[in-house]
Amino acid sequence: MARTSGRPARDAAGAARHEGDGGGAGREVAEAVAALRGDGETPEAWVTGLVFNEKAGDEVLRRVFTVDPFPDARYWLAYHPLPPAAAHASVRHPDPRVRRFLAENPRLPADVLAVLAQDTDARVRRVAVMTACEYGIELPVELVVRLATGDDARLRYGATGLAGLPDEVLLSLAEDPDPRVRAVAIGPWSWPRLRPEVREAAAADEDPLVREAVAEATRVEAPLPVTVAEFLAESDPDRRGRAARTAPVDADLAAFLVGHEDRAVRHAAAHNPHVPTALALVLGSDTDPAVRLAVSLRADLTEEQRAAIAPTVPAGRQPVPAWVAERFGDPEAMRELAASGHVVLRRAVTCAPWLPPDVVTRLAADDDFFVRLMLCENDHAPHDLLVEMFISWDGLSSGSLVHRRNFARPGLARFADHADPRLRYAALFDPQAGPELVERLSYDPEALVRRRASGDGRLPLRRLAELLDEPDTARTAARNPSLPVPLMHRMLDLAGAGH
Repeated sequence: MARTSGRPARDAAGAARHEGDGGGAGREVAEAVAALRGDGETPEAWVTGLVFNEKAGDEVLRRVFTVDPFPDARYWLAYHPLPPAAAHASVRHPDPRVRRFLAENPRLPADVLAVLAQDTDARVRRVAVMTACEYGIELPVELVVRLATGDDARLRYGATGLAGLPDEVLLSLAEDPDPRVRAVAIGPWSWPRLRPEVREAAAADEDPLVREAVAEATRVEAPLPVTVAEFLAESDPDRRGRAARTAPVDADLAAFLVGHEDRAVRHAAAHNPHVPTALALVLGSDTDPAVRLAVSLRADLTEEQRAAIAPTVPAGRQPVPAWVAERFGDPEAMRELAASGHVVLRRAVTCAPWLPPDVVTRLAADDDFFVRLMLCENDHAPHDLLVEMFISWDGLSSGSLVHRRNFARPGLARFADHADPRLRYAALFDPQAGPELVERLSYDPEALVRRRASGDGRLPLRRLAELLDEPDTARTAARNPSLPVPLMHRMLDLAGAGH
């Protein structure tokens, strides 16, 4: 990254005027501006930190996105949600590669993605359209029509998947000059709506992609097998598997599936609600643990029947059974399932969007670690359990636990001197902790704690300015919401931003 560390710092009087205070606060800001060094790679870290600084105004963000080359854009610009002002500023970056990474971001506001779909660079436009298609992001209808009828065949192809594409435009694309576009425009919905001469031409199209699309659009799905004879006659293994799992099989086929030599067939039969309960229970003693687990999770079993099965339950998450998810809005069903002896059902309950307080209390005291952890991961857990899990769990979700609604609470500051660095980190989430505690923890030997302190808005400016020049805290310090605007601009001067 180009840097201009030789540029003079803004003078102290100017910094004070920007702060609107010619006294102590203004002098403190001016001193911080003058002292900033910007050594090594810290200016790169400042750029990515300022993008996510909630107090960075439009002018700061405009300058951020003049930095070229832009640091590490591939690794964060495509995935992290950007503040709205940053998202709108980002589309003006001069490097099309940066805009292309940005166009991959499904969390962009729709109006920003719409700008990228009209970018001067063809690849940026195509990526933006692909993102809008994949994530169902609605672009303005007039833009969708323009993309679907423009000169770029790849954009026309992509536009067929955009939300809001008028029916008549999609139908017209079945006559597109490009065979890929013609093929994607032909499907079960469009086929019967096409003019007869268009269907005739498509059926005789010289391109195999178009003929394959016609064959798929006109294919009639036969009913799944429901008898033993039909099952044995079915040559498609996918259809046999779906039949075993979901079809309304008759009694003979149900018995055939339960006794099948293939464990995959028995596993599918264990899920099939049309297999009678008494017959399904035969699978409760199956030699395959996955089959036993599947049958133990059937909706039609009593607690006693579940208890008689000895499933092997893996650690961690399992998919929530569909019948449990269907009852998420029923408080009595949640109470009943939270009291189940089957740990997978208790884990499933924790995924409900809302739970009665008594169910939360029961699950928070569950003897299964993953019931308690999943309760925390879904924002139901009480404060004490969140703190306990944050200390004991080191998996993928551990970092998110501190952001659950019940984590931050007065009293966490008592851990500021604890031997466990994770608890010292937790101390910074005490809303009543003062600047002195935050500053003390900014010197912590553990990088996790120092970084958290560097982004804390209660940190005194003098110490914040020091942390901006330390490599392991520069990025998080640049996100600190208490950064004065003159200091932000000096950081951008040193990072080589334009004016």
